[in-house]
Amino acid sequence: MELKRQLGLYTGILIIVADMIGTGIFMTTGNVLGMTGDARLVLILWGLGGLVALTGSLCYAELSTTWPDVGGEYVYLKKIFGKLPAFLTGWVSLVVGFSAPVAASSLLLIQYVNNFAQTVTGTESEAAGLLSGLWTQKGIAAALVLFFGVLHIVGVRRGGYFQNFLTVLKIILVMALIGFGFAMVDWENAGRLTQRYGTTESGPGLPVTGLALLIIMFAYSGWNGAAYIAGEVKNPEKNLPRIMLYGTLITTVFYILLNMVFILAAPGEAIIGRDEIGAIAAKALFGPNISGFFTLGIAVVLLSAISAQIMVGPRVYYAMARDGMIFKSLSEVHPRFETPALAICIQIAFTVLYIFTGSAMTLVIYMGFALNVFPVMTVIGLMIMRRREPGLSRPYRVPLYPVVPLIYVTLSIGMMAAALMNWTTTSLFAMAVLALGVPVFFIWRRFSGAEASAK
Repeated sequence: MELKRQLGLYTGILIIVADMIGTGIFMTTGNVLGMTGDARLVLILWGLGGLVALTGSLCYAELSTTWPDVGGEYVYLKKIFGKLPAFLTGWVSLVVGFSAPVAASSLLLIQYVNNFAQTVTGTESEAAGLLSGLWTQKGIAAALVLFFGVLHIVGVRRGGYFQNFLTVLKIILVMALIGFGFAMVDWENAGRLTQRYGTTESGPGLPVTGLALLIIMFAYSGWNGAAYIAGEVKNPEKNLPRIMLYGTLITTVFYILLNMVFILAAPGEAIIGRDEIGAIAAKALFGPNISGFFTLGIAVVLLSAISAQIMVGPRVYYAMARDGMIFKSLSEVHPRFETPALAICIQIAFTVLYIFTGSAMTLVIYMGFALNVFPVMTVIGLMIMRRREPGLSRPYRVPLYPVVPLIYVTLSIGMMAAALMNWTTTSLFAMAVLALGVPVFFIWRRFSGAEASAK
């Protein structure tokens, strides 16, 4: 039975914007400013990140309108390159794609709660002291992940209602931060938008700039989300490209405006190298009393990201397992709760492992490297298909071809090269996880072939 096409243009745009806005915008700016030492460059990089997401989304729009009923990156890779790359994208989704972002979001959430506790009770209070401990933060983050895991195992309806509630709050909060932020900011500090920090006159250099862009791209993850709902969009040939284009553009504008608020709100020295950039900016803008509301609001946004990825991730594994592109056991449904309980439990296990073995920023770079590989392969595959099957029906074609896909591929490969140069160990570990999927694929294929013949 085919999915019902019930999502219109505006609903699709809202889904993409809500999916993209999450953890990244509330944790990366302080770190990027610390790396580059240049506020103007930070804003430029956020705009460049929007360009990367936009060029990628236009390429995915061509693929998703060519195969509108089978949306999803792994299907494109299977059609273009075969089963191994398709399996590997599922493998990386399983061990990295959803688990690492959930771990990073959980760790950041506790930092925001800690900042709220310090604002309300003082930095010397017992509550603030308890939440400041590294292993306490990790323990609470792990407990939070376990809670959401149980919530989504018990029932999709309960989890879905809660997720919709958090999504609405997220959009309201982002718009409130932008609106009240520009109203309350001291415009005499407008020079902060172009201020440089440190003593280096030549700038950070291309490797550091590339790594900074990779970190920023974590905030843009989700730009390809429309590919996964292609089978449910009305008039996909016309609406899917618009959904991807407008969703990415709106998110980019939101991100640049939020970053202007963050940079204007507090002196650079107060935010450089800090994860909880939103809490620092809110405190500087609104004072300790009102800022607590925004800090808790950002925590709600992070809750939304955690809940969404714990809910969506296992269902991606479930769909891939049903299609025979990953371990069949992941398609099992709990007999009582009718949810992919095993897939949820596996994702939770990886998430807790990441929480206790890495920091939020290390996880961002790790997953940024690992998750860039297959979108790059997909866009390269689009160009291969243009040459291999020029007569294939393509209701939508990438504009300015081949410039648009080449921009995406060049910038993405440059970011990964920069990560390999600057964070070598983390990047090599991401490559090792990816490479491990190759022998797992052949073991899995042999097992699944034996299983099929047994039947």
